[in-house]
This record gives sequence, C-alpha cells and structure tokens, in this order.
Amino acid sequence: MDLGLAGRRVLVTGSSSGIGEGIARLLTGEGADVVVHGRNRERAEKVAREIGAVGVALGSLSTDEGAASVHEQAVAALGGHIEILVNNAGGSDSDSTARPPLGISIDEWLANYQGNTLSSVRMVLHAVPAMVEAKWGRVIQISSAVALQPNSMGSDYSGAKAALNNFTVSLAGSLHGSGVTVNTVTPGVIMMNSLLGWGRAQYGDPGMTVEEVTNRMAADKIFELPPAGRLGTPDDIAVIVATLASPRSGFVTGSNYRVDGGQVRAVL
Repeated sequence: MDLGLAGRRVLVTGSSSGIGEGIARLLTGEGADVVVHGRNRERAEKVAREIGAVGVALGSLSTDEGAASVHEQAVAALGGHIEILVNNAGGSDSDSTARPPLGISIDEWLANYQGNTLSSVRMVLHAVPAMVEAKWGRVIQISSAVALQPNSMGSDYSGAKAALNNFTVSLAGSLHGSGVTVNTVTPGVIMMNSLLGWGRAQYGDPGMTVEEVTNRMAADKIFELPPAGRLGTPDDIAVIVATLASPRSGFVTGSNYRVDGGQVRAVL
C-alpha cells in the first residue's frame, strides 16, 4: 500500500542512532524528505548520507535556543515548513533509571523533564503553527512502556514520558478540525546497537547474535521477554510511525499505540 509520503517534509528528532535512525531510514525509503537530527555532527551526517536524507539539524532540544536553532536548520534544509514532526529525542543521561525515587535528585528530575517532555513541547510550538496554517500535519511522539507501567526505579524518566503522553491527548484535542493529528507510539524494550554491544561486552563474546544476547540476558533476569517472545527492533517502531504519518491516517488522533510485544499488561 502506498502511504502517500513521497515528498512530505519530515523532521525526526534524535535520529542519529537507535529508534530515531530506524524511523528516518524507513520514511526516507517511502520517499519522504527527511532531516536527521542529533547533537553529534559526525554521527548525524553519517546517517544522513547512508539513508539519503536531505540534510541534518544539530543541537540540544533541552533549551529554548537549541530548539529554535534546530527548527530553523530543518526548515532551511527542507525548503519549507515541517509537515511531519517525529519527537523521538529523549532518554536519560544519568543512571537514575537504576535508582528508586528517594535516590533521585531534583536536578535529575528537571533534566529528564527538559529532555523528554519540554523538548517535544518546544518543537511543537515551533512547527505546529505552520501545519495548522497549511491545514495538514502530523505530530508523532515517541514515549516508553514505563510511562504506562512504571517500576520502582527511574521515576524521573517514566514520569517525564507520562507527561508526554498527557500532552499528546491535550494537543490533539486543541487542534480539533485543523487537519493536524497528534499521536503517541510507545515502545517496549528495544534491541538497539547500544544494548547489543553492552550484552556482547557483558558476556565477553563480540560475535554473539541478537538472538543469543537476548536469550542470555533474559535467562539472567536482566529483563523479561514479552509475550511476543523477543525484543523489539527500531524497524518495529518505524512501521507504526510511518502509518501514523501517512495522509491515510487522518482519522487517528489523540491515541497511544503500544509497540511492546505485549510487555504492558493492561487494557488501554
């Protein structure tokens, strides 16, 4: 099925590696004009060359100035306003995800809120007004399973992602009849290069396959495999993002799509 993405102008934040890279790669393959965003020029430009992106935008989204600069760079590279905004940038720069709430500092709470919630808010404030004026646009937020099913660790990160989910619903309602849709995609545990590399180093075998690393880590109770029987991949997330980005998905807004292999045990 043709998703109708050819020539659509796209910014995928945090797309110089991992899930964001997978999303940017698939959207480019569908014919979209994609800008790769990251904080490291060498990595971002390498990904852009590999996937055939139209350009890169560099900078942190944790500050107003950084987000404004990224938006300006993206619009210049695209030659027009952003039509599809994928807010993927986020994560945590600290090890607070391995600590309980009483062991997490206020500074870490603030950093996670800036990097995982306000980063997306900033990009929405820059990009969405032009979508509304054009009477068409897509905003897709990348959240996390821990926003829906938090555990006893990393509440600063899970709380920031939960706020992002809330923002999606509020923003979608505020854009009633505008032609702009807003949705969330919620990944479970994803086997990315960073996790694969960590597993290979942990077990002292650089030749371990994804399946071997996954099975070993599951056996060691580092995580529990979801009902799907495997971990997710960036491609699993990218397929849903591409569908929501399509002009064919105009009746879908304010929704949260779990792509977690059944990890979250809830009726949502």
